[in-house]
Amino acid sequence: MVRSRIQYGCFALNSSFTQSLRWPIRLLLAVLLAWGAWRLALAVVPFPAARLAAVPSSVLLTDREGAPIRLRLAPGGIDARPGYVPERTDWIAQAIVAAEDKRFWSHGGLDFLSLLRAVGQNASSLRRISGASTLSTQVIRLAVPRPRTLPTKLFEAFQAYQLEHRLSKPAILRQYLDRAPFGGNIVGAEAASWRYFGKSARDLSLAEAALLAGLPQSPSRLRPDRHPAAAVRRRSYVLSRMEACGMITPAERAAADAAPVGLSPAAYPFRAPHFCDAVGVPVRPRADDCRVRTTLDPVIQAWAEDALARQCAELGVGGGAVVVIDVPTGAVRALVGSPDYASPRAGQVNGALAPRAAGSTLKPFAYALALDQGRLAPSTLLPDAPIHYRDLVPLNFSRDFRGTVPARDALVLSLNLPAIEVERRAGQPAFHALLRRLGLGTIGPDPARYGTGLVLGNAEVRLLDLANAYACLSRGGRWLPPRVLEDAPAPDPAAAPSLLSPAAAWIVADILSGDERALDATGHAADVPLPHFAWKTGTSAGLRDAWTVAWNPDFVIGVWLGNPDGTPSEALVGRLAATPVAWDLVRRLYPRNRPAPWFPRPDEVVARSICAASGLPAAPACPRTAPDWAIARVTPPDLCPLVHATAASPAPTPPPAPQADPPPPVRILSPADGATYRLLPSVYRAVTQKLPLEAAADGLPPGTRLHWFVDDRPVGTTLPRETLFWPLRRGRHAIVCAAPGHLRASTAVITVE
Repeated sequence: MVRSRIQYGCFALNSSFTQSLRWPIRLLLAVLLAWGAWRLALAVVPFPAARLAAVPSSVLLTDREGAPIRLRLAPGGIDARPGYVPERTDWIAQAIVAAEDKRFWSHGGLDFLSLLRAVGQNASSLRRISGASTLSTQVIRLAVPRPRTLPTKLFEAFQAYQLEHRLSKPAILRQYLDRAPFGGNIVGAEAASWRYFGKSARDLSLAEAALLAGLPQSPSRLRPDRHPAAAVRRRSYVLSRMEACGMITPAERAAADAAPVGLSPAAYPFRAPHFCDAVGVPVRPRADDCRVRTTLDPVIQAWAEDALARQCAELGVGGGAVVVIDVPTGAVRALVGSPDYASPRAGQVNGALAPRAAGSTLKPFAYALALDQGRLAPSTLLPDAPIHYRDLVPLNFSRDFRGTVPARDALVLSLNLPAIEVERRAGQPAFHALLRRLGLGTIGPDPARYGTGLVLGNAEVRLLDLANAYACLSRGGRWLPPRVLEDAPAPDPAAAPSLLSPAAAWIVADILSGDERALDATGHAADVPLPHFAWKTGTSAGLRDAWTVAWNPDFVIGVWLGNPDGTPSEALVGRLAATPVAWDLVRRLYPRNRPAPWFPRPDEVVARSICAASGLPAAPACPRTAPDWAIARVTPPDLCPLVHATAASPAPTPPPAPQADPPPPVRILSPADGATYRLLPSVYRAVTQKLPLEAAADGLPPGTRLHWFVDDRPVGTTLPRETLFWPLRRGRHAIVCAAPGHLRASTAVITVE
């Protein structure tokens, strides 16, 4: 019986102990269940990662040095400029935390002290007095806008906790500063800082930062440009919160509170407009950064704009364009599309991208192709005589003919008839295909459409494409597409397709360069050596387009001048209209203390001696020889076949002389061919010395007007034996007088010292 009582007592004791553990176990189970449900919710409930990654953003184009040149607003016309990375000590970061979430750096997404305070205040007054949102919950609300209901707030609080476990505190603060509204179409602290104060958010003063930090509470009501008094009152509140949080001293608060609003809004950047139009809206390299760095060099761009505007104003031409390309990378360092973008007369027409008749600018590529085919050498004699095609009666610009001319001279003088012969030797379809591969996409796919006139420039090209084609010559025949984004992967020139050989590219550059060519471009001998550049000009039929392209291993400079509506002008001659712009840039790119580089001669280019009479490799019996270049294993080595007269052997019977061309219908009476004139300094400063131009016409109908050209530029018309006065200028000048409808003209070459 005693044992039974003892057992019963133990049972009673166990039952009592069990009863005492029931509630703790239940509580533990409830906690475990709640914790499991919370963890399950964290894993199951979707987190708006994609919405957080899609930060609203404009696209801010900058030059290669990072200075803004154009802002393209985000969809909806929003000015948002993400990319500012706040430091904890930045004034704007401290002001935002003090104004919106003072325990931001310590809580886990929810500020329970603020929540208890808000519940107590709202319950005691039976209305909403204050809230308890944190920067984390506001980031969720800004990223995924929802109706403002109690379930929504609870869900945002849950996602704020998720956010705190996915992003660091600085990253959350950055999200807020990129998304908060600051009045009007302004989103984000960086855009607000530029729009209100003309500076980056990291450079704001304490007073400026406090003013901006007060705006997100009510952006429209507190805008400082519209409601300055309300903005100042809100700034005072933010400064007091910063002082209470120990972020600033009372003296700092007082000084900032007394500071004027001091708005200095920055206008939207609008530089290099045609270049920015060509760039468009590129994909940003980073989704959270609005800046896109372009290849534009601000200094070269300013030089190009200045040189083009001055030349167009001087000539009275309504349009023009300049392109400068960095040869090694293909980067576009300058692009000017018109002399004045704001001009109501087609100022916004981008001349750098407008198709225009190419003139003689395509000839160097025909010569290079023929050199690569072994069908041409610099000394090869080419015919320069009248010829008729079914669809073309080609003439030289000077309207005269030279009979036979070496290829080198034909290219330098830009003679049309030898160029057609070069095109014929290279093959017009092959030449057409080369131009298309060089990126001249405005040339159509059918070579028959252009016929023999393709080499003379009857096709339309864009200046940017043309300059980039010359960049291929500068790279020794390797073609790269033009680049406009500096941070885009740079192409490898070694992996670029080779369209021409380095040897052919070098020979063409050698022909079109040198001191003599520079003298021809500038019209006088310089006091110091001019930078070493090759250059080619072009003038379209009807004097509608003037071109010049200059190149060296560093840069290609392309210039076009013309009227956007195609109106012709006697001023539109390539060498006289476009070349001064190119050489202005050449001098600025290479001042006296900066030497210009030049191309090293490729191993394939070999020196040889040619017969001065035939232009072929000299045979032992050739009495007069000259130096020349050839491409090893490509240029034919056939020796000169001529039999030359010597003192020991009589000259062979000469072949019948070709029938002489009829004399030209006009004869220049003044000046005399080969004459030399001198400018007198004392007279030159006072009045302009002028040269009388006079010609006779034999057998022409009475009243026929004679047309005068100086250095391929029209200077006026006269009747026979009527005098036209031309202002003298230093240099060597070709003076041509021609009669309408007659192929042969009269020429006199003079020198002015």
